Amino acid sequence: MGNSVSHNARVDIPSVSRVFCVSHRDDPDGLVSAALVRSATRCHFALTGYEDIEEVLANTPRSLDWLVVADLGLDERREVIGRLPDTARHILYVDHHLLSVEGKRSLRKAKVIVRHSLKDCASVLVWDLLRNQLPQEAVNLAAYGAVTDPPVSGRLTREVLLKTNRDLVAYEGHLLALALSTDKCTTSLLEEIVSKLATLQLPHRMSAVRRLADEQAARMVEMRKQLSDRAQVRKRVAIAKARRLALGTSAELLLSVPNVVASVAYDTAGSPSRTRISVRGTDECGRHLGKLMIKITRGVGGTGGGHMLAAGGIVPSSRLQEFLGLFVREVGR
Repeated sequence: MGNSVSHNARVDIPSVSRVFCVSHRDDPDGLVSAALVRSATRCHFALTGYEDIEEVLANTPRSLDWLVVADLGLDERREVIGRLPDTARHILYVDHHLLSVEGKRSLRKAKVIVRHSLKDCASVLVWDLLRNQLPQEAVNLAAYGAVTDPPVSGRLTREVLLKTNRDLVAYEGHLLALALSTDKCTTSLLEEIVSKLATLQLPHRMSAVRRLADEQAARMVEMRKQLSDRAQVRKRVAIAKARRLALGTSAELLLSVPNVVASVAYDTAGSPSRTRISVRGTDECGRHLGKLMIKITRGVGGTGGGHMLAAGGIVPSSRLQEFLGLFVREVGR
């Protein structure tokens, strides 16, 4: 199989294997990726944000047969990649974030099996890799990721959406996305959601998901005006601290500020010394925000990346204003 997997290949993980999955915790794509791996292999799993990747991977069990890393964009984490072979005989890396030549080289050196695409989200890629070990209805889970992540035009995404009812998966996926965007969605609840998704339980039948989604929808209507009122607009970029909403949600709501082409939402990342940042853009932005975040965050001693119009990163809090100035200069022009 080598160190990459073609779009037509499948991975067969024997049922007796010791499997552990580490996936992104902040959106349906990451949770569904973990749920699909669990459904196919009965694995244990851990969920992480970008700021906690090193710690979570350091605490994964050892002597595994398989470690699956999904939706985590490790391109800038070369030291993390170098330590992956210590955890398992086989490492499967499934992702849809930007992956540089240097990142590919690091993964190849670590003998990691890579399934990467910019045209299909991580959950769609996981579904395709493991589809021979998944129940037929699991395609619906992949669709939750496809309808809530940044729009893409991949062949596999089209296949997933053609195999599902768009109205139903859009409802279930966005219900899940709303619930995940609230600060009341604790780690234990996230793990419970993954376990239930792995058994193909529908999000609307999870009482906690429905309750949190309803609360969050009402909160977003209220917060949209508050964010708009307190946003600082520099050139054509709206900037605000996230406060009560998830970073990505806040950044999306900030795009409603008149005459802006991009937005920045920020908040502390676990400790006052680090600040998490989420950025969003419109087609008028004219920049690939994922590439821009890699460049700017690296320049101020942080890390970042993402997609064309949705990206994020972490920077030292002491250099937040420097980051904002650079971002405004690049995008505002």
